[in-house]
Amino acid sequence: TEYRQSPPRALQPVVRASSRGKVHAMGTDKKGLRQLAAETVVAYVRMASTVVIAVVIRLCLDCIGIILTDQEPEEANFWFAHCRKDGLCVVAGIVLFLASLIGCSIFAWSCQDWITDPERNPYARRFSFAIIVEAATWIPISVSVGKTNAIVEWFMDISKDDLVQAMLSSAVAALLTISCAVLTHVAMKYCNDVQRSASVKEAGWSGFGKFILLATLYCLGWAVGWSNWELVLSLMDALEPGRSMHNAMLSAGVISTFLIFSMCFYLRYGPEPIIPDPQLQQVCYNHGYSSSIRRSLVSYVVYSCVVFMVMCCCDPQYGLLIRLAKWLYASSYTVFDGKALVVLSGVACVVTLFAALFSAAITWFMEVDEYSSMKISRSVHDACQRMVSCRRTNFDKMLTQVLEDGSDARLAKQAALRGQGAEGGQHLQELSPRPSRRSLELFDDEENLASPQDNDSGESPAPRSRYLEMGSALDPDEDINSERQLRLNPVPISGALCASVLAYDVLGFVVCFQWGAVAIRCYSVLFGRIAGVHDALYMLSALLYAAVVVLALSRFVFSFFPSAEERASVPPPCDAEGKASARSLALAACAPKPAAEAPSFSWWAALPFSLARVGQGASAAACSGAVEH
Repeated sequence: TEYRQSPPRALQPVVRASSRGKVHAMGTDKKGLRQLAAETVVAYVRMASTVVIAVVIRLCLDCIGIILTDQEPEEANFWFAHCRKDGLCVVAGIVLFLASLIGCSIFAWSCQDWITDPERNPYARRFSFAIIVEAATWIPISVSVGKTNAIVEWFMDISKDDLVQAMLSSAVAALLTISCAVLTHVAMKYCNDVQRSASVKEAGWSGFGKFILLATLYCLGWAVGWSNWELVLSLMDALEPGRSMHNAMLSAGVISTFLIFSMCFYLRYGPEPIIPDPQLQQVCYNHGYSSSIRRSLVSYVVYSCVVFMVMCCCDPQYGLLIRLAKWLYASSYTVFDGKALVVLSGVACVVTLFAALFSAAITWFMEVDEYSSMKISRSVHDACQRMVSCRRTNFDKMLTQVLEDGSDARLAKQAALRGQGAEGGQHLQELSPRPSRRSLELFDDEENLASPQDNDSGESPAPRSRYLEMGSALDPDEDINSERQLRLNPVPISGALCASVLAYDVLGFVVCFQWGAVAIRCYSVLFGRIAGVHDALYMLSALLYAAVVVLALSRFVFSFFPSAEERASVPPPCDAEGKASARSLALAACAPKPAAEAPSFSWWAALPFSLARVGQGASAAACSGAVEH
């Protein structure tokens, strides 16, 4: 009861949860709604720019695939995702995906340190290279979606019967889901801190291996989600064969049915991340709370539900936002129409603004952010509930036995059988697991773990459980596991919290899809007719378009929506004599410095940063007075 009412200090810097199921930020004060809205708008603009850069580079890669397979760019809609019966086309698509995965991983892993550093790269003071590095991780995801579509269509073209095609599509989706779940299970079990490689670079081949593994798992999640969306489309083809565009009532009925099923499945089994947060991965696989293949399989199905909801909004034929664009302008589906591009861009701007404000409101009310879906696991929570229920049942049985006997003689006799005197104490020590150094970083606190300096043997000390004070009749292994898990799950996962995480993720992906579609439509309006004349013009136009968009967006984001690091790297403005003014120097001194990442989220590691924040508050007040003076 004590641990369920108030989380221990070791957990407070990481996650604090109230009785209503809110997930609070890492030990920071709650921000105002206006400040959250401004920060969320900046984050969404940077994310949309990242996706646009990834899409225009993918256009160049698809240009290579379309030229090699001798397809017409206009018929393929400048998207290398259709192969039909051509097996060589599928092989070319797989090779193109592997090349993009390896090439982008090498670029992002090797250049993320120096290319964003203004000291080593002077252009980092004028262009936002951070979004270019982030786009390198989105490019393989965008390529994988098209190649998954090509593979599914290639298998479906084995038969001309729509019902058989639906069965083939379901078989491909099931096989892809199971195989990806097995691969993810093996990767999570034998490779620690996979998610950490996205923000912290590890040197050597092991660091690059973790980075490319992380990029591969990102691609697998979208590949599985897209294959399941294709399964729904093939089901509509089987219900109404021989039509490329299905009846509105049929499509609405089928999509609505699967949409309700996806929402119910997510609310029951989600959130369940494919790539857990490093701490959650430690709990799942190193401590054995949710280390089965079932967890990975459920995580892919949960992610497919998210992708399905995104496609219900953004599909080029049946998406809700596309229907809205057609209602505003009847010819909005025409790829070469400039007015259609304006309508689609306007819809994307409105959707982005709405998503940013709604996400800010979710963060303000429920304290959910983009990392919540990686930190919360339904399977771990259910394992905690079962463990706590089992321990309480065993304790109730022992208490009932004592009350019925009128004494604790039988309980003491059972304890004596486990070991007498020194042998009993040694038996307890053997049963108590020796936690690894990583587990000590996660769960250590000054009340429950002995100091490492007190251990003469040099080994990590075993944690002391408060349940052990009740005697040796209770199993120390279960006590330690139960105590550890109670720290991670102080309250149940409420329905409001689960729905908030779902809405936050869906809104982000919807914005990404909308701006990706705008980038492709803009190319088709500007260079679409030229690209159909000759392959050389197609290649040159794609390269020119990509170069202009990358340079323009990186400059635009740096100028109007910079990050804290980019804002701090801007040199102070100079006066007529070439000297920096006193006000600019004061503002530069007061600018927030990029904080170094803490090696762990333990309370002793967070303490220096808390003291630093206090010092920054005092220095900020002093800087404010200096600027006013």
